Amino acid sequence: MTSINHHIFVADIGGTNLRVAIIAQSGRDRYNMVCDHTFRTAKIRNIPAFLGNYLKREGRRLIPRVESGCIDFAGPIDSRRKIVSLTNLDLRFTARETIEATGLERLTLLNDFEAVGYGLEVLIENRPDAFVRLSRRGRLPHRSEPRSTAVVLGAGTGLGTTILMPDPVTRRFRPLPGEGGHVDYGPVEEEEFQIAQWIRRHKNDSPRNPLNRERVVSGRGLAFVYEALAELRPDLGRPSVRKAILRTAASHRPAVVAQNASRDSLCRKTLDVWLRSYARAAKNSAILPLAPGGVFLAGGIAGKILPEMRSGTFMREFLRCDIPSIRAILKQIAVFVITDSSIGLYGCANVAVNGLA
Repeated sequence: MTSINHHIFVADIGGTNLRVAIIAQSGRDRYNMVCDHTFRTAKIRNIPAFLGNYLKREGRRLIPRVESGCIDFAGPIDSRRKIVSLTNLDLRFTARETIEATGLERLTLLNDFEAVGYGLEVLIENRPDAFVRLSRRGRLPHRSEPRSTAVVLGAGTGLGTTILMPDPVTRRFRPLPGEGGHVDYGPVEEEEFQIAQWIRRHKNDSPRNPLNRERVVSGRGLAFVYEALAELRPDLGRPSVRKAILRTAASHRPAVVAQNASRDSLCRKTLDVWLRSYARAAKNSAILPLAPGGVFLAGGIAGKILPEMRSGTFMREFLRCDIPSIRAILKQIAVFVITDSSIGLYGCANVAVNGLA
């Protein structure tokens, strides 16, 4: 029986869900969930106290005891890694408050996609089957190989991004925290311009400001695209399906649109626009640093609509480029969907054990 080196307390705080777990580490990049629970973030009034109660309940009998922890959250990380402040939810607390509530000796804060980046190597080592390749070529990096620059992005409640830089000392990826989901959205086709203008008028805090990419490439962005097309293209889709979707809570609309895409023209058009927009976001992220190490798609949506991701729409748009030399580079980049939603928690455990951040 393999002995356990560490028990690590980890949490992923998003605009919709708070996922909290304890992970056992028993060797280099060998991690296993001891317990794992998901809660609605908005229903928790005092996050530090909630985390402290969870750890007291779930970790009291563990040997070795839980001494270190790591929390990732959907928002910008401050340079001192002291404050949690979510982008899409009015929620803010400090690392000190959390340490006092949990009794942890060490706690690290990460941006959520920084955590995904740190979790990539752990997931490759533990669950290579969790990576589904969309590109015609490419493979996962082997532990013994030198790393090349890669990018991770993922549409969920919002749109997260990170650039993975190779660290010559640790021979691991080092994620660069960023907010690439909040760059301006760039429509290409005429219909996309019309959709973007509709969303800008109806969903922006101010219609005078540029449209944020996340307002399209995210779960709620998919719902916005559907609303825009429902008004702009009244000829599309069945009235009964349209009425049912517009009555559905916004957080559930992406799943309902995807479920109806094969039998309703408005849902089909919505998903096609969304897939092409997501593909361009991935392409632009890969071109900016040049990412021969691959493009990895995380987040909560891609894995749930895997047949659509593999249909060809995404990759055709990813490779669509007017510059032959850049198009040739894009053809060499491996593109993977990550189907294991635990990757950020594994990244938190990786950081807590190895002191990477």
